[in-house]
Amino acid sequence: MYVRLILTVGFLIASGACTHASREVRDAPQARSATWDAYGDEPEEGVRTKGNTVATRIHALIAQGRFAEAEALIAEASAGGLLSQPHATRLLNDIARLNTRLGDIPASLQRAKDFPSQLREYTLYQIEKMLSGKDFSIATQAQLKMAKKLILEAPRLMEKGGDL
Repeated sequence: MYVRLILTVGFLIASGACTHASREVRDAPQARSATWDAYGDEPEEGVRTKGNTVATRIHALIAQGRFAEAEALIAEASAGGLLSQPHATRLLNDIARLNTRLGDIPASLQRAKDFPSQLREYTLYQIEKMLSGKDFSIATQAQLKMAKKLILEAPRLMEKGGDL
């Protein structure tokens, strides 16, 4: 009896019969939000549009590395009252950190033992993409991790006197 109940529930969930929306609502084409229309682009494949908000769109742009568009949308949303000022500041700080090149860190940190100098022109975003994609053609995994640490912890390391 218990197995039959589990199979029935599994079937209902898999078939979609357990939704709260009517068939007309489920089958209706999804409305495009003003954010998508403002940029004149369609959501990319794999990007979820349901429940789309300005903050979600900004996070998607940041994840794609489209920082200029994200900054413009933050400014527009903040001016329009769709995004709180502290949240906008946090997002702009995140973008600035992701856009920081390894060569932009203080010179005393660049003299660290085993400093990955071949990565000077790469941003934190690019370094994180190499790490997540396991792309070690430019630098080893250890060098990529060190570069990431140097960028993320540069202020703290400078307070400690540049020790790694």
